Amino acid sequence: MAEVRALGWEAVACPMLDITTFAPVAPGKFRAALVTSANALPALRDWPRDRPVVAVGARTAARARRDGFVNVEAAGGDARALAAFCRARGIMGADVLLASGAGYGVELARDLGVPRVEVYAACKREALPDWAAEALRDNRVDSVMLYSGKTAEAFREALAGEEIMALSAVRALCLSEAIAARLDPKEWRAVMWPDPLEQLGPVS
Repeated sequence: MAEVRALGWEAVACPMLDITTFAPVAPGKFRAALVTSANALPALRDWPRDRPVVAVGARTAARARRDGFVNVEAAGGDARALAAFCRARGIMGADVLLASGAGYGVELARDLGVPRVEVYAACKREALPDWAAEALRDNRVDSVMLYSGKTAEAFREALAGEEIMALSAVRALCLSEAIAARLDPKEWRAVMWPDPLEQLGPVS
């Protein structure tokens, strides 16, 4: 929100997922952790801060560094990029932990041969906040920033008829191509990726 405002835009919060975190995971003999979302980082609360963390993308990596981790690397923003990053560097096997959301990361764990622990759950909200829905209906929204596939799905599923029609004047700014693929481009003015803040740009 602060970064959007710094570009001169009015930022409207529209949370679409409720996050429930589970118990932390003991570091044990794991030599590294893979995290598919910043929501997985609380599970590493008890881990040594010099233990390697590989994040799905740059924003999750930045959050890990803010949490005190000093050996953090970032993949390209989605599970496919994370898998390729880890394979290229040999970050695989039973001594690497994948911390993921409930129902996520199954194929990634199988691909890399790593144990997977579900450390949070993300539940979709069924409706937009009133202020966000009103802004859409009043055609006051230029762009919607989408940072996960599930968020994109929850946002679209929550829209009513008038709000769906308003999308034709709105840009969808997605963190990755995989997130953009969850959207119907015919409904939007544009579907753009990656780096939503860069795509948004300063107010002209």
